[in-house]
Amino acid sequence: MIDLRKRVFSMLGQKGNLKNIDVVKHFVLEGFKRSTVYDAIKCCEIGLPVEDRPRSGCPTSFNKTDLKRLQNEVENRVENSKKSIKNLIDFNRLL
Repeated sequence: MIDLRKRVFSMLGQKGNLKNIDVVKHFVLEGFKRSTVYDAIKCCEIGLPVEDRPRSGCPTSFNKTDLKRLQNEVENRVENSKKSIKNLIDFNRLL
């Protein structure tokens, strides 16, 4: 997403004679959705920075002991269900 924003910003800033629809057509041909390109153009017009701002909240943590426990559980017992594996590592704590 950031790569698309950078490219849209450079196209609009580089050639002032390009219209928004020309930029949209160019990126739609590359496979991007029309609404996504328009969102990037809107961010450019408003003056938002290209890079994402830091977000609030605690990052999820998955430490080495949880990883080893999960690997052992999955490798040794094929018949375990997803639910039992989730309960084993206490997945809700990680979210």
